[in-house]
Amino acid sequence: MSEFHGSGSFTLSRPSVGSWHHKKSNLYKETLLEVASSLQISADDFNAAADAVVERHQGEEQKDVLLTADIGGTNCRFSLWQANIKVDVVYDEIFTKTYPTSEYTTFEDAFEAMMAEPVYRESPPESAALACAGFVQDNICDMTNLSWKIDGDALTEKYGLRIAVLNDFEAAGYGITIISEKDYVILNDVPAAPQGPRAVLGPGTGLGEAQLIWDDRFEGYKVYASEGAHSSFAPRGNLQRQIQAYVEEKFGYCEVEHLACGSGLVNIYDFLRAVNPSGRPSSQLQQERDPPSVGKGAMLEGDELCLEAADLMLQILGAEASHMGVRLLSTGGVYLTGGITPKFLERIQKTGGLLKAFLFQESRFHSLLKTIPLYAVTHERLGVVGTREYALRLLKTPDVTKGYYAVVEAARRGDLFKHGTV
Repeated sequence: MSEFHGSGSFTLSRPSVGSWHHKKSNLYKETLLEVASSLQISADDFNAAADAVVERHQGEEQKDVLLTADIGGTNCRFSLWQANIKVDVVYDEIFTKTYPTSEYTTFEDAFEAMMAEPVYRESPPESAALACAGFVQDNICDMTNLSWKIDGDALTEKYGLRIAVLNDFEAAGYGITIISEKDYVILNDVPAAPQGPRAVLGPGTGLGEAQLIWDDRFEGYKVYASEGAHSSFAPRGNLQRQIQAYVEEKFGYCEVEHLACGSGLVNIYDFLRAVNPSGRPSSQLQQERDPPSVGKGAMLEGDELCLEAADLMLQILGAEASHMGVRLLSTGGVYLTGGITPKFLERIQKTGGLLKAFLFQESRFHSLLKTIPLYAVTHERLGVVGTREYALRLLKTPDVTKGYYAVVEAARRGDLFKHGTV
């Protein structure tokens, strides 16, 4: 809360960029009515002043430069994009550089190192979106594998740049909204509802999940990040129940992410080595592997144990996609993303095990699942383009915070309605 004193005294919450960026100016004016009430002036008079401020700032020239960042535990990659939004959006990546996180105590240190680059000074961005590997709430991320705290609102106030903080898989969700047909393969070929809910799940090192819901406020999808991958695993059949028991013995519990991602692939492979449900010769059970090695063994070497582990992992992934389709009634489609999906696409198409698990013929909801599209996304920079799309939305949204500060400053001086203030 910030307190200002002018012709009247009032206390008013500063608008959060994390919430303001997707709201219309009428909500901005509604908040400013708190000031009007404190100043004991009419709502109509105050709204007229607020309208003038907002209109003035909307008319300011924009340079159409966006800043994106992909922030992980090891590296922070910044990119600047020149965007032509006059007709069709065309991007030119004018700068990209990776900054090792170990060299900077705070995110601000890395951010200021990037700001010192000549291209930043020559083409300062109008908006920024930061994709972070960690839980995001109220435009703030406490990084999972890093001691950085990234506060978008504090950064906005400090650097005068509208900054939104996104979960990294939330960014991938926004990428789904702009990819084209060449960026995915259709696995369940049925029509998608134009504004229907969409579900996204991406197996990589871990498993990311998100939901996309159409929002009329900005005529597009809003992405809601999820931690659904940490829900308890629901096995299908005796073999999966044995896998569940093995993982529970190892970790104390078994969640979906323990099985439907790169680390999950190793857990399944280790289970097959330890329990040997297929009765393989002991000579086939000796080699320990990490996730890349299991993947390589399955897709490049034809190793039977690796292939069995991969097929089980894909079946579990298909089942989780099915669960998301039913939970969300994903008539807009379920999208498989992440690093594993394109690498295993040939296997997905060849065996059909993932699609069979998705359609789940034994389920009472098989008839519903048959109507839900399923896609395998092959775009290599989905999170990057999603972050860029979000930064563009910020760029195209009137910067109501500028109007807010201008009105509040005028109110503090007591000359809100004097000639020339608005």
